[in-house]
Amino acid sequence: MEIKPTRMGLLLTRKKLKIAKKGHKLLKEKRDVLVMEFFSLLKGIKELRKEIAEKMIKAQNSLYAAQAVEGQQNIERTALALSTGVDIQMSTRNLMGVELPTVDKIDMNETWFGYYDTTVELDNAITKYRELFPTLMKLVERQLALTHLAEEIKKTKRRVNSLEYLTIPGLENIRKAIAFKLEEQERENFSRLKMIKKIQEREHAES
Repeated sequence: MEIKPTRMGLLLTRKKLKIAKKGHKLLKEKRDVLVMEFFSLLKGIKELRKEIAEKMIKAQNSLYAAQAVEGQQNIERTALALSTGVDIQMSTRNLMGVELPTVDKIDMNETWFGYYDTTVELDNAITKYRELFPTLMKLVERQLALTHLAEEIKKTKRRVNSLEYLTIPGLENIRKAIAFKLEEQERENFSRLKMIKKIQEREHAES
């Protein structure tokens, strides 16, 4: 929309400029909060990955020992029996208008009592993998949240840059141009009035 070089146009430009600056400030605050949360999540993910790697090595060693005793077929049969019965409840939390996934509850037996026909080696492997599962879900939660944050940070940065380098400078230029035009008009009007006054004074003196 083209803004006319009038006093109303100047007021409108100042209003738009004020709104743009306020929006810029709020978006910068949002960006900063999201970036802080991003690095906090990233730190947590690194710690979880280290924890998972350590637990995974122990679980795999237990599984190799179980395979040597039980055989692959028995392990697969047991694994199929254990593949159901886990209920994961998820929701979202709001951070500066961004919906981040959270794992609220994982319904599974905390301990493994084993089947009557399983060996100690297989029981140990199952126990270790079951203990690992909640930690894996925490990692999934944080990885998803990190992805959402990364996308939102990119969008917010683009909007901040657009306001900072395009919208606000553009409105500032329009404001200055209108103000200059109005000042010019005032000078012209003043000169015109001064000339009219001189003519009137001369006519009055001659009469």
